[in-house]
Amino acid sequence: MLERSSSDSFAHVRESAFWVTTIEQALRQYELTLASSSHLASLLHSQSSGEPSFIDQRLCSHAWDEAVRISDDPLFGLRIHRVFAPTAFGALALAAASSPRMDTAIALLERFFSIFSTQLKLVTRAEGSQLILHLQPVGQPHPQHIDAVLGYLSRFFNRLDISSQGLLQALHIPHCSDEVMARRLFQRNQLMFGEQHALALDLKQVKQPLPSACPFILPKLVDTLETMQAALPSYALTEQVKRRIHLLLGSGDISAERVAEPLNISSRHLRRKLSQEGTSYEQLADEVRREAAIRLIGDGQMSLTSIAYELGFLDPSSFTRAFRRWTNMSPTAYRRELSRSKGE
Repeated sequence: MLERSSSDSFAHVRESAFWVTTIEQALRQYELTLASSSHLASLLHSQSSGEPSFIDQRLCSHAWDEAVRISDDPLFGLRIHRVFAPTAFGALALAAASSPRMDTAIALLERFFSIFSTQLKLVTRAEGSQLILHLQPVGQPHPQHIDAVLGYLSRFFNRLDISSQGLLQALHIPHCSDEVMARRLFQRNQLMFGEQHALALDLKQVKQPLPSACPFILPKLVDTLETMQAALPSYALTEQVKRRIHLLLGSGDISAERVAEPLNISSRHLRRKLSQEGTSYEQLADEVRREAAIRLIGDGQMSLTSIAYELGFLDPSSFTRAFRRWTNMSPTAYRRELSRSKGE
């Protein structure tokens, strides 16, 4: 069954509680603590159990409000990546850095992004010579939370840019109270103020092999990420649909009707609810196929024809057209580039 909030919403968002610990660790640089809030003090105490736990989105936002209030720092979220990195982000970043190429690393980030934050989705699209990575809100995440996630991603891509070739071309953030200080926090990258949070990468470099690639450790890290993702709460309909499509890949039937059945809703109701969340069934199926295609080609265990049918395409030519739309490359060219990068 779908989880519902008291308002009968499909998007009753619960965030990983490690974010409260992360905020607390950052506040120690100010010699401050969240313990002044009774709700947050008890939550910090419970984190010592070692078990994964989750908190309501409103409580997470309360932690951000408290941090900004007691630190008197409106740029608290933008600074936090310079102070403390949660282990979940470290695991995700290590797996991405172990990928053979930058585009496969980004696909892995998209696939497992909920491990880092359930309140945001990483959505990519090519625009001219850039690949834009948008941070799409789920529910109503606190602006400071989105600032923090943007900061961690900028840190990740800057570290991968070992030769300082300008991989990360720009960071897009909403207007803030101290834009001069914000620019100082990201001196290495161009900061652009607008309405949304996003990162702009050089599209040419996205197709390059990664010097940090590690084909031995990557499958083991992906197994770990899959285990972590399975423990996340299925708060949002979009996530539940994507997980269901993943399970159905290879069965020959990933229809909306088959996905809707175990969710105890009709396919028509499913499509209406997805529209309310700003997406569609076809878009989610496309995302899952794209993620799986990049993963299966990278594994190198299946022929391209077998991958096409595994992903539910009627024929290999349909798969080739879809893959070109996703990556601007044919599956054959993509596999050839992967083989060349592994041989270097």
